[in-house]
Amino acid sequence: MNDTEVRSMLIENGEERVTGQKLKNKIKAADYPILEYDDNKQSVTVVKTDIYPKQRQIKKCLITYFQDVVAKLEASYKIFEAFKLRIEGKRPEVYQLNTPTESIYVLLCPLGAPQAARMMEILSALGVQKFVICGGAGTLDDQITGEKILLVNSAVRDEGTSYHYLPPAREVAINETVRQKMVACLKAEKQNFIEIKTWTTDASFRETPDKVEMRRKEGCATVEMECAAYYAVAQFKNLECAELLYAGDVVHKEGWDYRDWHARNDMREHLFNLSVKCILNL
Repeated sequence: MNDTEVRSMLIENGEERVTGQKLKNKIKAADYPILEYDDNKQSVTVVKTDIYPKQRQIKKCLITYFQDVVAKLEASYKIFEAFKLRIEGKRPEVYQLNTPTESIYVLLCPLGAPQAARMMEILSALGVQKFVICGGAGTLDDQITGEKILLVNSAVRDEGTSYHYLPPAREVAINETVRQKMVACLKAEKQNFIEIKTWTTDASFRETPDKVEMRRKEGCATVEMECAAYYAVAQFKNLECAELLYAGDVVHKEGWDYRDWHARNDMREHLFNLSVKCILNL
């Protein structure tokens, strides 16, 4: 592949190459590549912004995993597509939701920590500074029912993406100011909520009985695939970010209980609407 073909591919995927950088040669080799953190803020490639609409007044984005809720909002003309994100494969739509006070973006995000980080990188390059994540998670405690709102305060970093944004550590936490704003909003809305620690993993089919029990004993209430990445990117790029979840299936050492969590449309709509109120208060 020649330079012209490489540049064409980068542009197509919404990236551009940065040239003329000096090597810092600060990275120390570790036993495992994931531990070789580089604090250099400048990457070889950056988001190519001039291929997107220049509507930089929108500073907030609600990222969700509820396809049913997004489809219903689009069908009822409550949201409309603003643009698509330029990535390889299926390009996610970024919708615009107009509220009485301001407009926000709504993104139906692909699953997994790498895509979570990529979406935040692109949207922050377009001027978005505040994010609320709205999704579901498996619970490690069958006493946590699907009616309970879960505000994630910290995430165990059992995935790979966060290690490219922060030095190695066991957990990453929500920004305290953001946490206080979210708590204030949830209390103002008279919500039944709890603050939790989550377990972020890359491998949903490798939640072994021993590992589930280990995470439960260290205080994790849920398991999901993105939160550690969201909080790490937010910290690295000085963004505001909070994640709200509802407890779906139960994951415990004895097995798995589906609990028909994808059928909880009422809870999913409620959590989405609540997330809109919270992000407007960030």
